[in-house]
Amino acid sequence: MTVAVDDPVIVGVVTTAFGVAGWVKVASFTEPSERLFDYQPWLLKTRDGWQPFKLEKWRAHGTAWVAKLESVDDRNSAEALRKAQIAIRSEQLDVLDEGEFYWRDLMGCRVVNLAGEDLGRVSKLMETGANDVLVLSIDAQAVPLLNTKGIPLRERLVPYIPKQVVRDVDLTGKVIRVDWPSDF
Repeated sequence: MTVAVDDPVIVGVVTTAFGVAGWVKVASFTEPSERLFDYQPWLLKTRDGWQPFKLEKWRAHGTAWVAKLESVDDRNSAEALRKAQIAIRSEQLDVLDEGEFYWRDLMGCRVVNLAGEDLGRVSKLMETGANDVLVLSIDAQAVPLLNTKGIPLRERLVPYIPKQVVRDVDLTGKVIRVDWPSDF
């Protein structure tokens, strides 16, 4: 049964079949990674569209995860789900505390420094261990950034450190104010 999903939240992906009894290997995009299994049902993107699947069982397998989905009972059925995105509905997400944001909500925000200079648009985020990093696309609205040879760069990196670098996030206006120079 295909379902209409307005704004799916991608939380993982089926990587391949696992064994002969319909189990699949999955990669989780959640933090912590086992949080993926707290969501029910999963929506899997198949060639027919988004389809709901109930999770029957799951477990760790080395550094990976394996899962058994209801009505997926053999290797062929599991193989048919290979590379399927795993999503949930946005209303399944936890309500965050004030000042906390889901990465998906920061995507597309303009980033402006304290001097009022436009640094670019958030195109993705990276985990570095020390802190997360906003990856900004330097478009026509943004202050250019040149490399050491004077060639314009396409991306600018800004550490996501609340209260130190990131001063304000306005999700309604899609603007993030930062204490960060335009030439760095």
